[in-house]
Amino acid sequence: MTMESLQKHPYLIIIVLLGWLQGCATPHLSPTTANQVFANFDNDSLLGRHAPIIAPQGTKFDHNRIGRAQARRDDDGKEKIYIATDQPTFYSREQTFTTARGNHYQNLIYRFHFPHVPQPRLTAGKNGGLFVILTLNAQHQPVLITTVHTCGCYLAIVPTSYLASTAYPEKRGSGRQKVFGESLPGRLDYPTPFTGEWRPMIHLRRDNHRVMDITLSRQAQLQGSVETVQLTPISALDRLPLDKGQTSFFHPSGRHKGYVKGASKPWELLLMSWWTFDLHIGNDKRLGDPAETGTVFYTSLKPWARDASNMWFFADFLDYWGWQL
Repeated sequence: MTMESLQKHPYLIIIVLLGWLQGCATPHLSPTTANQVFANFDNDSLLGRHAPIIAPQGTKFDHNRIGRAQARRDDDGKEKIYIATDQPTFYSREQTFTTARGNHYQNLIYRFHFPHVPQPRLTAGKNGGLFVILTLNAQHQPVLITTVHTCGCYLAIVPTSYLASTAYPEKRGSGRQKVFGESLPGRLDYPTPFTGEWRPMIHLRRDNHRVMDITLSRQAQLQGSVETVQLTPISALDRLPLDKGQTSFFHPSGRHKGYVKGASKPWELLLMSWWTFDLHIGNDKRLGDPAETGTVFYTSLKPWARDASNMWFFADFLDYWGWQL
């Protein structure tokens, strides 16, 4: 591509920049054994019995390690929200839903955060995180594994062998799927019968924390150092200790209501806000009813599909993406 062609077609500059930044974000490397994995094997609760194993690359660097949300005052006395990696934490909750076909399911929702994504990646910024959602059938068998960044980006839905192929979107097979440059399973096959010892293992790419693969593993198979993740109710994010009181991980009011404090994404704002019609594009946010949170957790960049692709209303969300549960 020549400079002359860029001058004639200025929008190509944006495309080139996006491609460059995305290239920084997702180098085509094969998953490798993580030097640190994060897991919780507490079987006393449903959330503990199904908690995913998180295997990031590059955990010798602090920004690739799962942490816990904390608050402090900076030198000017201003509140600062940050992710401390001394105690990896899953902020978790359960959710039940019923589909239009009258079928009942239960979601196990796990939210976790990293200190930051370094420059010059498209998603560079502080306090970003991911959701891993396991959808269980009436027998407490996982039928779907959903992963998405806590801004709503890079959604992936992986069915398991406990979901009939008739529930898949049209023209979707069980072969590997492409998700914005990453190759993920088209289906995850659990050993039978289901015993609960097998957990989904979420492999994350270094620096940008993209999901690069999903496999199955169990405690006896894990290699390297295993760090125990604390399971904490997601409501704890609204009760971060600060001074002699508490503060929230999220902005409580105003035009930033529902968004994670300190989680702005300058590259996404510059390159994507104007065509997505969203000045908060890429900012991490609450997951919940928009009437309460002030934000819509949309998973499609189409402005007209924000409500339909809202992940909080999970049955409608699945319908939007073509799943027929």
